[in-house]
Order: sequence, then structure tokens, then C-alpha cells
Amino acid sequence: MLILQYWNTMTTAHPNPSSLKPKFSNAKFAAGPQANAAKSAGNLCAIRSIAGVLSRYRLAMLFVIGLSANATAQDTASAEDAAALYAANCAACHNNPSDRAPSREALGDYNPNAIYHALNNGIMRTQGQNLSDDQKITIAEYLTDAEYNRDRLERFTACKEPMGELNLAATGSWNGWGVTENGQRFQPESPLNSANLADLEVAWAFGVEGASAARAQPAVVDGVMVMGSPSGQVYALDVATGCHYWTYAAIAEVRAAPTIVYVADLDATVAIVADQSNRVYALDMRDGSKHWHADPDANPWAVSTGAPVVHDGVVFVPVSSMEVAGAGNPQHVCCTFRGNVVALDLALGDVLWQTFIMDEAQVVGTNAVGNDIMAPSGAPIWGSATFDAKRNRVYAGSGQNYSRPTSDTSDSVIAFDAATGAIDWVMQTVAQDAFTMACTMSAEHPNCQKPGPDVDIGAPVLAATLSNGQDIVVAGTKGAEVLGLDPDNAGEVLWRVSVGRGSPLGGIHWGMAFEGDVVYVPVSDRIPGGDGEPLPGLHAIDMKTGETLWYAAAPKRCVGLGFSCSEAYSAPVTVVGDVVLAGALNGFLFAHNRETGELVWELDTKLDYATINNVPASGGAIDAAGPVVAGDYLIVNSGYAQFGQLGGNAMIVYRLPQAESAE
Repeated sequence: MLILQYWNTMTTAHPNPSSLKPKFSNAKFAAGPQANAAKSAGNLCAIRSIAGVLSRYRLAMLFVIGLSANATAQDTASAEDAAALYAANCAACHNNPSDRAPSREALGDYNPNAIYHALNNGIMRTQGQNLSDDQKITIAEYLTDAEYNRDRLERFTACKEPMGELNLAATGSWNGWGVTENGQRFQPESPLNSANLADLEVAWAFGVEGASAARAQPAVVDGVMVMGSPSGQVYALDVATGCHYWTYAAIAEVRAAPTIVYVADLDATVAIVADQSNRVYALDMRDGSKHWHADPDANPWAVSTGAPVVHDGVVFVPVSSMEVAGAGNPQHVCCTFRGNVVALDLALGDVLWQTFIMDEAQVVGTNAVGNDIMAPSGAPIWGSATFDAKRNRVYAGSGQNYSRPTSDTSDSVIAFDAATGAIDWVMQTVAQDAFTMACTMSAEHPNCQKPGPDVDIGAPVLAATLSNGQDIVVAGTKGAEVLGLDPDNAGEVLWRVSVGRGSPLGGIHWGMAFEGDVVYVPVSDRIPGGDGEPLPGLHAIDMKTGETLWYAAAPKRCVGLGFSCSEAYSAPVTVVGDVVLAGALNGFLFAHNRETGELVWELDTKLDYATINNVPASGGAIDAAGPVVAGDYLIVNSGYAQFGQLGGNAMIVYRLPQAESAE
């Protein structure tokens, strides 16, 4: 039992159970990969991550360690009771699924807390109304082969009315990462502006349970919010009240923004969601049931961090990787992952094409401990893909290589033909950049081969048509460079401007925004790396010329604060009305005038919040997820504990007073 207790502890203790983990077969538990994964990750965090992903395989684990053979009469009776409860209350629909009911097999992909919630006050509350709490838990554990977390705090208020048919063209929606397919991050349909931001009030707040970061950007369509979480839970909530429509349990953290779209072949509106196991789901917006899932990349280190983009029946999925961290183990054979983009059929989830941006890794030598060196590798695609409807093209920015010799597609803007996946052109911003977390440990680490600067493209690439009719692609790098590229001339550089010192945590980190001819560029300029005085802040750049129109220094709000504080503008920015909204690592949200850069408003999010889901919440650093503006709502994710920043777990929904928003 000590082994089982330790296993249970590992599955719940780590706040980010999806990071640094290889994946496993969806069909069955594989002991070999599990052992290799633990060795590759090389630390307790990775072992816990493996456990988090494999919680639904707990019965198989019990068999492997010999415990299942010793089941007691009480265990057998409990199993019989669970089977009887399922047969009496659930089997009629789930053994013969029709319409939107998931199959008995599909229920095994859920976690027990999600099933309990569905029976208690979620979509299955009618079926669960005559069951006791213990019976609901028994059914949940029976279906998932996993243990219900009785210490979980999260509780919701179910919406009194079912979700209506969603109008995807509703005014003020924020769908996907950047509202539009070209990643604009501009909200044209909102009353928010510099004159009324100070009137915003907290409508409600959400506490992200078991986490020190709130980094999952929501989508809001026609008054319904869909958001992910570190536990893998995907929630559908009413944006006005925070009441709950449904929860779906993905198998790993969901940090990418969902995209909501109508699918004619399914006669359903679905949320396309990607999790950090690199699994992609199509979830029915009516009840959260799963139409399909796909696992695009079989590499054990592949993850999804960028939001899927949907166009004309195709889902474009960027694929990134956690092998950059796995290489920190001296025994890890570095490296095999290759960045890629996958196109999936929207109705079925079938792979239409998958394009890797370099050749498959081959053995090119041995390292200091005698392990093979595999190359080329790396160049993950961290950010959301961008769609260019005029050219039927997808753009993506890639990261650095993991091993040498390097490829000519790392740290690059890459243009893919959306119909075939063929690469139309590549524009590399920095050559010979190879870097893994091994290099942060020691330059002599066996998996650190002549470390590069690690100044890849992590932020989504932008595509715009300017007032003079010119089309342009704009990219920002962690090296603090912004580049304007010609999409019709193989990505030729039209202009290139430096906006800071650049470093692995500096430059443009998570995302830019544009409106008209101007791109707004937040700059972290954060140590480590770079010479001279850091200059974090916001730049406005004319996309016709590359000229800097203005620079606004990040306001200094760290004085007197008792934590490791930074003024850096690292999070994506958002344009609404006459302002640009920028979140800072010091926990403040700032609004700058679009024309001048003048600071016109600020909001300190480092507070404690009462929440609609009964989970205590506090704000912290604003990073990774940018502000979302939907109608008269402003949604802010506050808290990000990575890289020594101030942790927090609050997703805060602000709203203009009703009388004011009606004007």
C-alpha cells in the first residue's frame, strides 16, 4: 500500500503535471516507455509529471507491481457495487452511445473529479440526483480506474438555463489566440477606452486549483467562456455570472487558447482544444462531450502550447517540445524532436498533412558520457500559427535547435502551403543557435554543445495588409528584433529593427498586436543576457517603414515590494479603443495611449480574490496570457511563478457598470 500511496501522491502533488513528460500509448500502459521517461527527465518533477499523465492507468500499474493479484473480498465487492451502480444509472446511454453521449471507453479518458462534478452539479446532475456522494465517487473511480481527490476544493454553481445556440458572429467575441486568423489581438467591438477603464469592476474571479500560474487564455463567444487549466480541466462558463455549463478533463495541461467553430458535418459548434500531451480535441459546446481527439506527433516529447487555428474545415496545430528540458539529464540521448505543423480534418480529426521542418535526426557522434548525439533536432513551434487567407498559407515561428549540426529552419519564420503542407519559404533570423536546459547547468554538460544565444521566435507571427495595399509578415524574436517580411518574395526582409538587448528571457517573449499600420511590441529586456541598461516597455512601429513611432518605458512599480520583482513587459499585448493593454511581471496591467504611448491607466492585480469555484485565489506576475477583451468585459490572467516570478492563480473578469456599458 505504501507504493500505491506514493503513486497517488505523485499524481496530485505537482502543480504542473504535464510538463517534462514523454507520452504513452492511448490504448494501454507501456512499462518500458515509463521507465525510460523517468530516466530521461532525471528529477522528481518529471516523475510526478509522468504520474499525472498516467493516472488513468493506475489499475495497470497495480497489476505490474503485483497488487491486483491480491484483491480482497472487499475489493471484489466494491467492484461489483461500482459495476451495478454504473449499469443502473449510466450504461443505457454510454454502452450504446448516440447523439452526444461519450462511450464507456471514452469515459476512461476523463479524470474522476470531472465525472463526479458532472454527476453532482454538471451536465449529468439529473442522472446523479438520487445518488449519494459516495456513490457518485464510486462510479467516477470505476469508470476512470483512478482515485477521486476528496480534498479538492473546486465547486461550481450550475447555470440555471442550458447554453443556447451560439452566434459565432456575436458582437465583441474573442475567439482563439488573437481574435482573427492573422493573430491581430485587436478588439474592434468593445466600449472600453481610456475614458472608462477606471470604472471597471470585478464581476467575478476564478481560482486555478493546485497551480502557481494562471496561464490559460480563454475564448469568449456570444457570452460563453471556454478556458483550460494546469490540471487539464476545460471549463465552459457564463461570462456574465461565472455559472458553469460543463467541464471536460483533458489528459494534460491546457494552456493554449481554444478556438470555437461550427462544423457542418457534425451539425455542432465545437471548441478545438490542444493540451500539453499534444492531444487535440473537438468538444461539443452544448455539453462538453468529445467528438474526436487526435495525437498529431508521436515523438514522446511533443507538446502543444500554441493555439490551434481553424480555417475552412481544417485545424492547423503547431507542435512544440519539452525535450529542451529533458536534455538536462546527462543520460538523455539528445535529441530527436523536430518542430512541425499538422493539419487536421475539422469534422473527423484525421491528419491531412504533417510537415516537419527538418530531416529526421541521425547519429552524428557521441558525447562526453558516451551517448549518441542525434541531429538535427529541435526548432519547436511554441506560438499559435497564423493563417493568410489571400495566399492560402500558414505562417509559424520556430525555436532554436537542440543539437548540432543545426538546421536552416531554426529561429525562423516559415511559410507553409495550407493545402499541402509544402514549405513555400523560410527566413532564418539567427543561424547556428543550439541550446537546451543542459546549457544552464554547465557549458561542460554532455548535452550542451557550444551553446547558442537561445533567441528564438516564441511569439506568434503576424500577417497584415497595410493602408498602402502592401501585405507584410511581422515577427519578433527573443533577441529583441522585429522584422517586416515580404510574403510574396520568399520572406525577403523589408525592414529590421532592434528594440532591446535580447536574451533567453528578453526581447519579444509571448506576443505582439497590431491595428492599421502600427504593430505594438512589448519588450521584456530581462536579465539574464544582454549588455547595457535594461529598457523594458512598449514600442509602436510603423509597419510600412520599420520606423519606431514611440517608446514607452515600463512604469517602475517594484520599489518596496518584497519579492523578486521585474518591470518587464513579457505577456502579449491587446489593442482596444484608443489604448494598448500591457501586463507586467510586477503584477500590474497598464494602458498606454495608442497614438503617443502615454500611460493613461493602471491596475494592480496582486490581490486576494473571492472566487466562483470556491478555490482561494491571488494575483501575481502577468505573463504568457495576454488581456482578453470581450464586449464590455476585460479578462486578466494573473500569476506566473516560472523563472522566479511572482506566483498566483487568479483569472479575473472585470466589467463596466451596467448603465455605462449600455450607453
